[in-house]
Amino acid sequence: MAVTRLKRKDARNRAKSSREAKTIKRLKHVVLIASPFKGESGIILEDQQA
Repeated sequence: MAVTRLKRKDARNRAKSSREAKTIKRLKHVVLIASPFKGESGIILEDQQA
C-alpha cells in the first residue's frame, strides 16, 4: 500500500514541478520589439508631420 501511495505522490510532484517550470518560463519570457523610431532619436514626432 505504501509503495502505491509513494508512486502517486511522485507523479503529483513531477506534474507540479513541470507545471511550475512552464509558468516560470512563461512569466519570464520577454518579447523584444524594435522601435520604429530608433534612428530618429531626439526628433519630436509632431514636428515631422508639418
